[in-house]
Amino acid sequence: MKIAYSKPVLATLAFIFLGLYAIAQQRVLVHSHNDYRQRVPFYQAYAQEVFSIEADVYLTADGKLLVGHDRKDLTKSATFKDMYVMPLVRLFEQHGGKAWKGSDNILQLMIELKSSAEPTLSKVVALLKHYPKVFDPIANPNAVRVVITGNVPKPGNFAQYPKFISFDGQINTEYTPEQLSRVALISPPFFEYAKWNGKGTLTADQKLKVTNAIQKVHSLGKPIRFWERLMVLPPGILYIRWE
Repeated sequence: MKIAYSKPVLATLAFIFLGLYAIAQQRVLVHSHNDYRQRVPFYQAYAQEVFSIEADVYLTADGKLLVGHDRKDLTKSATFKDMYVMPLVRLFEQHGGKAWKGSDNILQLMIELKSSAEPTLSKVVALLKHYPKVFDPIANPNAVRVVITGNVPKPGNFAQYPKFISFDGQINTEYTPEQLSRVALISPPFFEYAKWNGKGTLTADQKLKVTNAIQKVHSLGKPIRFWERLMVLPPGILYIRWE
């Protein structure tokens, strides 16, 4: 496993963003970003019991859900069903309705819609609905948590989708209480708040902007994820990218 940030950098990040908490109190949650690019997609991250796995998904003209970063990367064999859905179905069957044997840890599956929200998301929903005990927390409290990112539908359309589907939110969007209940996390781009490569410390102005963003999202009761740098969940939890 390769962690995107070294231990010294993790310590710096924890100090900057979670200064009220000692490093020993941090819980590190690992995210497998662009997981399909791993040497062994899905299984390599799954074996580490990562918190979250992310796959980019396109709906093709012939109705298939294929996994890849760009359209030029797509191959007929790299189907979302074969690479992610069916492995999870088999593992849940083996482990008595849990992601991992003897563990109550919940796995998050982030699905980045690379083609338009519709009809891509409806196709994803139709597939996952076949396996409620794997993807629907109402049917199974230990089910995978499905979060849609990328081309997310407009908040006014959230209610069109079953409740086991959650969404990646935007920091400057005003959500109704019902819409906010469907938001799993909020993901602003880090570069809008600071220019930082993980070395040294943020300037006072940058630190204030980042802190204000974190506090704004936490005031909504939601975790925050900064693109490309690190991901910070509610106080006391550091969420990093695994790649």
